[in-house]
Amino acid sequence: MSLGPHDPTRKLGGLPVEILGQVHRLHSEADPELLAKSVARLERTFRDMEAAFELKWGRTPKGLDSSTWLLLGALNLAHQAERLELEANRHTQNLELTLSLLNDDVPDELPAQTGSPQGLFHGGPT
Repeated sequence: MSLGPHDPTRKLGGLPVEILGQVHRLHSEADPELLAKSVARLERTFRDMEAAFELKWGRTPKGLDSSTWLLLGALNLAHQAERLELEANRHTQNLELTLSLLNDDVPDELPAQTGSPQGLFHGGPT
């Protein structure tokens, strides 16, 4: 990912990050493990895009410039993130509905106990 401490582009500032053989500058601090996973995901996205392009057109995209390809990859990842967020929201709403229905089944007041409490958690005999 990084070209090392002797990287001639390091003097430009920021962390050098290699994506598909091209060095880009990252001007923020990033967890190295998370950054490596992110770069790997981005490169998988580009390979998937190339495979889809080749399936549709019978060849790999050679005429696209790198900035266009990076923009399409970012758009692809943003679309995936949006779908995941919508799915997470749907799951949250389903859980809230389930909890609400379960809560409706619980009586507001528990019946009063007569005598001493029994059971493992009330200090009674076991």
